[in-house]
Amino acid sequence: MKPTIPILIILTLLFCQSLSSHTAETARAPIVDPPTTVAVQKSDWNGYQKQSFTLKDCPAYVVVPQIAAPGKPWVWRTSFPDYCPVVDLGLVRCGYHIGYVEILDLLGSDAALNLMDKFYAQVRTQWGLAEKPALEPCSRGGLPAYRYAARHPERIACIYGDVPVMDFKSWPLQHPASRISDWPKIMKAYGFKTDAEAMAYPNNPIDQLVPIAKARIPIRHVICLNDRVVPPEQNTLEAKRRLEKLGSSLEVISVKESNDCEGHHFPYPDVFGSVRFIMKHACVLPTGKEYFELRDGLNDSRVKFEQEKTGRVAFLGGSITYNPGWRDETIRYLQQRFPQTKFDFISTGIPSLGSVPHAFRLERDVLSRGPVDLLFVEAAVNDSSNIPDEPARMLRGMEGIVRHVRQANPLTDIVQMHFVMPEHMADYNGGRTPVSIEEHDKAAAHYGNPSLNLSREVTDRINAGEFTWAGDFRDLHPSPYGQRVYANSLTRLLDAAYAQPSAPAKAHPLPAQPLDPHSYFHGRFGALESAKLLKGFQLVPDWTPTVQREARAGYVHVPALAATAPDSEFEFEFEGTGAGLMISAGPDTGILEVSVDRGAAQKLDTFTQWSQSLYLPWALMLADELKPGRHTVRVRLVGEHNAKSSGTALYVFQLLEN
Repeated sequence: MKPTIPILIILTLLFCQSLSSHTAETARAPIVDPPTTVAVQKSDWNGYQKQSFTLKDCPAYVVVPQIAAPGKPWVWRTSFPDYCPVVDLGLVRCGYHIGYVEILDLLGSDAALNLMDKFYAQVRTQWGLAEKPALEPCSRGGLPAYRYAARHPERIACIYGDVPVMDFKSWPLQHPASRISDWPKIMKAYGFKTDAEAMAYPNNPIDQLVPIAKARIPIRHVICLNDRVVPPEQNTLEAKRRLEKLGSSLEVISVKESNDCEGHHFPYPDVFGSVRFIMKHACVLPTGKEYFELRDGLNDSRVKFEQEKTGRVAFLGGSITYNPGWRDETIRYLQQRFPQTKFDFISTGIPSLGSVPHAFRLERDVLSRGPVDLLFVEAAVNDSSNIPDEPARMLRGMEGIVRHVRQANPLTDIVQMHFVMPEHMADYNGGRTPVSIEEHDKAAAHYGNPSLNLSREVTDRINAGEFTWAGDFRDLHPSPYGQRVYANSLTRLLDAAYAQPSAPAKAHPLPAQPLDPHSYFHGRFGALESAKLLKGFQLVPDWTPTVQREARAGYVHVPALAATAPDSEFEFEFEGTGAGLMISAGPDTGILEVSVDRGAAQKLDTFTQWSQSLYLPWALMLADELKPGRHTVRVRLVGEHNAKSSGTALYVFQLLEN
């Protein structure tokens, strides 16, 4: 049945209305031709590489971080890119790209927005930057930033504004000098014929907040309350009022007054907070997920740092913690996040040591300084290397650390970190979880500790082609690039943990039973002087290697029980369930015969795969499943030795007692 004439008229009108809407929308946001790769010129930008190019005769550039954060997040500065870039510096340090295209004199007109569309397409295609940047307008940069956010709210992660212009009827119209110099630019850029036409313009940023509010775009502005160039009442504060009526919000960080440039320039308040604001909202999660578990979080340390303004933070680990890198960046982060807090940082990374020696040295190297508020601990790499076939000891070592710390101070927050090595990557690529990480995570889950699986993250990101092992990470002892990966990931964990609602400090519950009753949570050093030297052994006050080899700091020029001849022996008594020796496993070390409580003897080889080139500090467990009580351990050197060893020596630094 054919429609009647009135129906045809209605349909025709609807079609024309639809066509008109489509045409208006097309004019508003024109289709951008697919970008082609542009040539770039490289230069320095505050210690980072700036890659400059030209886009439709407009200068543009991208600042490239030393290592990109996951997903290549970025901040898009819309004006005055070299003015006080303190927030940008904080971001690029954390792996963010910085983008800029020169549209200053277009003052947010449609021509500016069209160029922004081209720039967005270019950097997304050529640099692979994230879908949603953070917009960073400074002063008049607010005009293009907010009009672009209204045009493409789906593209914007957040907006961080430094005294941004929200209404050109405020600036430049009402500022005497700017009315003369910049109001004609507004008239030209927008094509206004008369001032009245400009005053009636309905698409000022202040009038285009509906799509921004609807998209729930997070916004933060830094302003000065006596700014006479861009008055806050007509710009930021008016925008805040309108957004709130629309059910949205705008966070304002204000400075009361400034005498610089009519109050328009001032020292930036809370730079760290602004960096974290952008990182929170513009972060691109690796593979759509994070690699940490917050569990019980870090509330207790936060309360201590914020309320008492003091804090003791310890770093316990091996060579990756000993070397400069992630540890230094974490210290820097905490000092910036809690600037009023007086910190005592304890850095106790010792190369080659894993969870077992950590558990026994914990009292001397960490807890002897007093209650610890926040502990970072890592041992997955060294446990995988040192005791690859002993998962029970991996758990006993890590649980020993955690439970001992919580017994000493129930308010201590603990972050467990799993670093990467090629063997871990092979496990993950084969569908397996590395044994050391699996065992350590049991302790994290049992005691509610946050954990960060950097091993899995690095594996996934290498598989995704973000960087390479050989060219970027280079080794299980990470290059500066790799250390930055670790630091950036850890700060994401800290950001997430400290973003949780604050609550009064509360003791972490200590599980009634440990995961393993033989875990080393009573671990301690016994006095060498208490050993009974039966034959051949001497207490050397200043031990140095017999063979010319490298030795670890702290394990040379120290007292040691030493013997080189077969049949040399000593014994010691202890109270507990387990015992061992902290030794130097070097090129001339031999085989021991050990008996406990006069029982059957067992042989233990002290030569390791690294002993030919290094006097390695080594935790040698002699027995660790004994009944609680008093025990006697006898140690004797035998005449045989490893085929690769040159002797039958033993050098003992500490007695290990649990």
